[in-house]
Amino acid sequence: MNEHDERDEELARRLRSLPREMVPPARAWARVEVQLLAPAPQQPRPRRGGGGRIRGRWRALAGFAAAASLALLLVPSLLPRQESPPAPAPRAAPATVQQAERMRGEYRQALAAVPAGEIPDELRPALVELDRSAASILAAIHEAPGSRYLLDQLQRTYAQRLQLTRRAAFAAAGLPT
Repeated sequence: MNEHDERDEELARRLRSLPREMVPPARAWARVEVQLLAPAPQQPRPRRGGGGRIRGRWRALAGFAAAASLALLLVPSLLPRQESPPAPAPRAAPATVQQAERMRGEYRQALAAVPAGEIPDELRPALVELDRSAASILAAIHEAPGSRYLLDQLQRTYAQRLQLTRRAAFAAAGLPT
């Protein structure tokens, strides 16, 4: 028997031990009954005919709403409570942000090392989009600093941007890419 089978057996045992039906306490039903039977405040009659039907519908809807509200309040208190797992340690967060900032500095240095030249018009939209993506990924890293995936995406985006910039520089200089 492996670990999953043991957990499944334990879960099945716990499920079998739960009661088949859960009935709210009598005082809850008494409150619902009082709210349903309470007279509605008198309002001026509408000028058109059929006001009694409308008032009756509203009274019924108000009763249903009160019962639903009470059910929403009672049901969670009747269910068994489960403890939430402990939150992960935030130690890795600053390291990821520092690594992203270090990567950004290295990218800027590499970009500055590429000879400046005229960028072909067909490459401009791609360069702008890559810059926008890098900024979005950096912002996301600052919001979720423990994400290794975002760091990898930032590295790929910077690599693509640098490669495209080099290709544009070589093309402007008349060199083969």
